[in-house]
Amino acid sequence: MARRRRRRKLGVVRRVKKPARYFTCPVCHKFTLTIDFKKSDKPGTKIAVVRCGSCGLNLNLEVPEVYEAVDVYGLVVDKVHSGEIEAAEAEGGELEAENVEEEEGAELPAREETEG
Repeated sequence: MARRRRRRKLGVVRRVKKPARYFTCPVCHKFTLTIDFKKSDKPGTKIAVVRCGSCGLNLNLEVPEVYEAVDVYGLVVDKVHSGEIEAAEAEGGELEAENVEEEEGAELPAREETEG
């Protein structure tokens, strides 16, 4: 006679989430902020390169080696909300130019009607 086979208990498979590649920009509020890392000359630190594809925000921050992209994103958000980085500086002055156009161009020229 044959024996019954034992069933193996399968363990629970936990899926590991990948770290985020894109973040929400604290200046323009679009989902286009990327954070990359470069090596630094100083031991124990690295350079975080923060770029926004839509508003042109570009920062180089020296951070400890243990920092991940999420930690650097928190620093950038804190700096923007505290006023260390202003929106007009980050956008290269585009914000001021847009406001001037809106004020000057408030009145649209009258459209000429032609008979035809």
